[in-house]
Amino acid sequence: MGGEGHMLDMIRRLSEGREASRLRRERTSQRLKQMTQAGEHFSLPDTTPEEMERIIKDSEKKKEKDSNYFVWGTLIIMGTLVAIAVILWAIFIK
Repeated sequence: MGGEGHMLDMIRRLSEGREASRLRRERTSQRLKQMTQAGEHFSLPDTTPEEMERIIKDSEKKKEKDSNYFVWGTLIIMGTLVAIAVILWAIFIK
């Protein structure tokens, strides 16, 4: 008797899972439709070629600055580590 109730419960859970899955797919497809329709109402900003060149140059300058900060930071850390190693070497050798 106990096995029959368990089987009926599992059948009910499977059917509920299928229904939930179907509803999730429908909501996802509706959301995608709304997102694609919303994109049609907003046009991209009009930028001139001069503005695009300025934006590209500014981004390249920023990348160069970031890489310079990385290089200087690495040099400072490595120099500090070398100085500490030399000091410790001098202390423990004597």
